Amino acid sequence: MTNKTGLYLLLAAGFSQRFGSPKLLHALPSGRSIIQASIKALKSSGCTFALVIREGDTALTAHLSNTNVSVIKVSSAEKGLSSVIAEATASINTKSVDWIGICLADMPYILPQTFTSLPNHISLSTIVRPCYQKKLGHPVLFGRYYFDELSQLSGDDGAKSILKQFPNALNIINVDDPMILHDIDVPQNVLS
Repeated sequence: MTNKTGLYLLLAAGFSQRFGSPKLLHALPSGRSIIQASIKALKSSGCTFALVIREGDTALTAHLSNTNVSVIKVSSAEKGLSSVIAEATASINTKSVDWIGICLADMPYILPQTFTSLPNHISLSTIVRPCYQKKLGHPVLFGRYYFDELSQLSGDDGAKSILKQFPNALNIINVDDPMILHDIDVPQNVLS
């Protein structure tokens, strides 16, 4: 399977409660905001992706006004990450893709080649997760067999319930990218 048959969902619908301000708008040392850096990495990978944001997030919408990306607006963000994944999955034409990759927008340092290489290991019945030095990271890719489960998630546990329910489907891929482990939940996590 090639990366042309899948879709990454870049989740940017959170509320930045631990960060203390709208973290995706926070400027990195490069001058780009966190969200701009995450989008740049995905664009550089050549993979198809859609940005998932909250309905009514006017600050993020304005910030991205000149960015040419597909956007999915969700109304369930206050219910948590799982609910966002479910609503975003339900809103896309899942018949046109063989896998969906879940990316977190607060992980802007993931290398483009990581996004490009992971789909080479997916099948309709597997779940692919990258690993760096024996630690599991993101993004996580789900083959078509798990789309129903993704669209029925609820709460704030992401897709962990699917990983627990189908442990034998997990295909762990070692990657040379420590940034699959690095999210920016607090300002101190911004790398210089």
